[in-house]
Amino acid sequence: MFPSSLGEALKCIETGDFGMALDILTDLKAANPKDPQVNYWLGMVFLSMGQPGTAIDHLQAAAKVAKKEAQVFATLADACIAASRPEEALPHARKATALDPKSEFAHRILGDAYARSRRPVMAEHAYENALRLNPASAGCHLALSRLKISVGDMAEAGRHFRKAFELAPDDPSVLISARDIPEEDLKKKALERIDALLGDPNTPIPRTDRAQLAFTAGKICDDAGDYPRAFHFLDTHRSNLYGPYDAAREEAFFNRFQDVFTPDFFASRKDFALSSDRPVFVFGMPRSGTSLVESILSAHPKTAGAGELSFFENQVTALCGPERDEAFFTAALNLGKKDAHKIGRKYLAVLETYGRKNARVVDKLPQNFEHLWLLALLFPKAAFIHASRNPADTCVSIYMTPLSERHTYNRSQESLAHYYGLYRNLMAHWQTALPVDIRHQSYEALVHDPDTERRALVEHAGLPWDDACSRHERNEAQVFTFSMTQVRQPIYTGAVNRFEKYRDHIQPLLDGLAQS
Repeated sequence: MFPSSLGEALKCIETGDFGMALDILTDLKAANPKDPQVNYWLGMVFLSMGQPGTAIDHLQAAAKVAKKEAQVFATLADACIAASRPEEALPHARKATALDPKSEFAHRILGDAYARSRRPVMAEHAYENALRLNPASAGCHLALSRLKISVGDMAEAGRHFRKAFELAPDDPSVLISARDIPEEDLKKKALERIDALLGDPNTPIPRTDRAQLAFTAGKICDDAGDYPRAFHFLDTHRSNLYGPYDAAREEAFFNRFQDVFTPDFFASRKDFALSSDRPVFVFGMPRSGTSLVESILSAHPKTAGAGELSFFENQVTALCGPERDEAFFTAALNLGKKDAHKIGRKYLAVLETYGRKNARVVDKLPQNFEHLWLLALLFPKAAFIHASRNPADTCVSIYMTPLSERHTYNRSQESLAHYYGLYRNLMAHWQTALPVDIRHQSYEALVHDPDTERRALVEHAGLPWDDACSRHERNEAQVFTFSMTQVRQPIYTGAVNRFEKYRDHIQPLLDGLAQS
């Protein structure tokens, strides 16, 4: 009975029916809680469904039993990378390559772990090892293309993407990556393949891949100036990526911040503070200029950019649970000094991995605006920078970006406008409640008067001016966000009032922003 049931689950996974596979595997897990195959495939399903945190739990359970299986450890590393925990991925990836030195997949995942840990030389070495094992690996060429984009080598990025496209022209992961390739001929060919795949409802593509393909097609059309067609793609498959947005629940959650995180909350916990001034927190809504701010600051010889660290999101989830309800506030109120210091010291250890000689490390996870209560408690001497941008420009850019599934507010124009209003109100509260100095960095001010604004940013970070910050586009630090091609360009004003190109398509968004 067990093998046939597992076989049924694997058939469902092969056809992209992850819901049915999950039902079968959950039943098998109840009967065989420690079985490594069941835990492994549960991990694979959750990873495919965009839930890497849950996938990690099952894959760790599989690894405890299947201690000699390279595939298990490589997949566990892959899940850690997807969960933005590359420092945890590295030992698992190294073990996978040690267990099976001839595994192309293990070497490729090791490359991903190094890349996400901002060690591009080691990443390229691992990818080249993988290619030697399998010269026809589209995945390796695609990984090298992404790596080259992250360091600004667009010529090599295009070369590797072209090879990946030749090897696997209908692979969703290859086509999705076409959004960042500069070659117009490649983009046009990718768009043709995407259009064909999305136009055939019988093509067995996982729902999240279908949504990602639509976002990529929208981006390619936007780059080509075909705005109506871009919005056609953007509107067609969003429900494949985002679940329902619970506006009432989100509103109740955000309103409670003002009741709980008062000036008295912080005054009574002054002894939670650590002395370090190393962190530089850059936050705000996604697509608001956080990558540009990080690029300017990390160009300074005494500063490193860490990208979007999910550390505090993970810590808050571990502390309060994943639900956005009263349990979160109860846990925050009950957090003691000892546990708070443990979190803070663990974070400083993470920053150490980005260079011990750097006086500052920039953490630019936009969503940290929700966690400022904890950041301010632990690091009142840190630099806090709130990146902001014209609301309509911000929201149009978000709407065109395939953020992860948890950003359910990106499901519709109405939900996006509603959430933006909640964010705006919370930032107004933080301004009066937090015991730290927040610099509000306008994107528009930065691009219109870069000389003045760059100097002010560097000064706020507690650093002496360095001319390298005026040449941020030459910064060789890796960038992995959706802005990774834009930050390689000199500052330009072309993205200001960009929403006007879409005015005919975004009236629900504009109406919602006016009411929020």
